[in-house]
Amino acid sequence: MSHAYDSEELEREREIGIVGAFGLAVIEFEAVLFQKFLIMSGPTSFITEEMFRKYLLNMEAKGHISPLEFQGKRAWKRLVIETEIEKPAMTPEEVIKFIAEAQEAGKKKKKKKAGEHRISESRTIADNIIRTLEQVMPGTRKQQKPWQSSLLEHIEGMHKALIESKEEFLQYIKQNIPPAYRPMKKLLNTKGEEMLLLSLRIIESGQRAYPPQ
Repeated sequence: MSHAYDSEELEREREIGIVGAFGLAVIEFEAVLFQKFLIMSGPTSFITEEMFRKYLLNMEAKGHISPLEFQGKRAWKRLVIETEIEKPAMTPEEVIKFIAEAQEAGKKKKKKKAGEHRISESRTIADNIIRTLEQVMPGTRKQQKPWQSSLLEHIEGMHKALIESKEEFLQYIKQNIPPAYRPMKKLLNTKGEEMLLLSLRIIESGQRAYPPQ
C-alpha cells in the first residue's frame, strides 16, 4: 500500500505559509487562520481543514505555535516568524532544554499549567511507545545502532501515517510491526490522536535523549 506523504520541503513550505497567514497578528482564530492560509497559498496548496489542524498540532510540537482559547473560540498564538522555520531543526539537547524551560515557565504562570501537563503526559506516552516497540523488536534494547535505525524508522512511519488518519496509522503498524498493533491501538484509543502525534514528534526531535536502557 502506497502513501502520498508530504515531503519535508512541502511540509516546511506549508508551515511557513501558516505562519505567514498570521500577518501582523500574534493571535488568530483557527477558522480565520485556515481561510487566510487558503487565500494566500492559492489552489496549488489546497488542504482540507482536518489536514490543516494536523499541521497546527505538528507545529505546536515543534514550538512554532501554541493553542489557546480566545473569546470562547479556539485560537493559536504565533511563537516564531517565517524565517525561523527555515533554520535547521533543534538538536536533541536543545529539545530537552526547550521542554525544561517550558515546564519552568508553566510553574510561574497559572495559565500555563494545562500546557505543562500536556508536555509531561506526552513524554510519558513517548516512553510507553518506545518500551512497546523495544519489546516486539529484538535487539533494540541491547544495541544502539538498531535502535537508531529500525525503531526510529518505524516512529517516523507511524507519525507520517497518523498525520494522514487513524486508519493509516493502524494499517502501517499492522503491515510493518504486527506485534505492536494491539498495544498501539489501545494507546491511540485511550490517549487520543492529538497526544499521540505530539508524543511521536517529541521522540523524533529528541531521539538521542532516549538511549537504550
